[in-house]
Amino acid sequence: MTVFRTRLAGIAPVLLSVAVAAIVAACQPQGNTTTRPAQPVTQGAHAVTGTATYRERILPPPGSTLRVQLLDTLLADTPDAVIADATVKDVAGPPIAFTLPFDPAKLRANGRYGVHATLAGPDGTPMFVSDTRVPVDPAANVPVEIAMVQAGAPKAAAAPAPTNWQCGDLRVGAAFDTVANRVTLSYGGRSRTLPLAMSGSGARYADDTGNEFWTKGDSGTLTLDGEKHECTRTNSASPWDDARSRGVAFRAVGNEPGWLVEIGPGEAPSLHAQLDFGSRTLDIAGMQPRAQGDGWTGTSANGTAVEVIVERKPCQDDAGTTFDVTARLQAGGKTYTGCGAFLAK
Repeated sequence: MTVFRTRLAGIAPVLLSVAVAAIVAACQPQGNTTTRPAQPVTQGAHAVTGTATYRERILPPPGSTLRVQLLDTLLADTPDAVIADATVKDVAGPPIAFTLPFDPAKLRANGRYGVHATLAGPDGTPMFVSDTRVPVDPAANVPVEIAMVQAGAPKAAAAPAPTNWQCGDLRVGAAFDTVANRVTLSYGGRSRTLPLAMSGSGARYADDTGNEFWTKGDSGTLTLDGEKHECTRTNSASPWDDARSRGVAFRAVGNEPGWLVEIGPGEAPSLHAQLDFGSRTLDIAGMQPRAQGDGWTGTSANGTAVEVIVERKPCQDDAGTTFDVTARLQAGGKTYTGCGAFLAK
């Protein structure tokens, strides 16, 4: 019998490759599975990011920590004021980077937010703190810088009390900062800061868009958004500045018929309302946030249902003053419309 022997070059490596592939396939999980690439994480998504810094040339000792908090400033002094809290361990010198994750479900439609930082030594003793809450929009995804001062250092002298001016139909508060060389004007619940500018006489503050406040003694002129007003100094503060000094967090007014409402700070704020040109008043000790997050609701002692609804859209009153908020008050089946402003800092 004749045996034919044929050399099949390359067959063995191919068979080996097939066998290895079969073994790998057998080890894979059974079922309809798909491997997907990891999704990219957006920097700062649902987190406030930034740096904390201080001017002193002091290095913190090893084991120092930086604590950063996101606060709802309208809920100050309540348990719900702290939205998020994070600690950076073993920090070095400034600037100190931080990431402060937060739960977006805790943000309120009308909340106003700020961040606070404390740098503590290894024994927990504060070394540097932020002496003010730095305003922040948690949803903006914009890095923030927190300036800290040395703990226990004497505070800077208090800013002088604002002066009050009657500028046409507009009552204006003017806080002059002689250190920063600027003036902050408050009017109708709004504010605007103007830097010191050159002038031949008097004190002139102006920006690049044509807004100007120029005083000479107890008189002056104010130009806002292209409209010029003659001003005279007065002893009476505007009702908006007066409300702010009394701790009012939100205020709204309207006409036909005339009405006003003032709401305090906190999670269950107080409400005071004057309706129908002051012929009726309402006071409620504790209002509750609306389910939609756009205002407050409550019931007075005599059973009157009250609801305040706010929308962050421009509103202009009968005098031509522009506000940032449109407000609606519903009380006892009657609706009042007008303009308002959040006053808490």
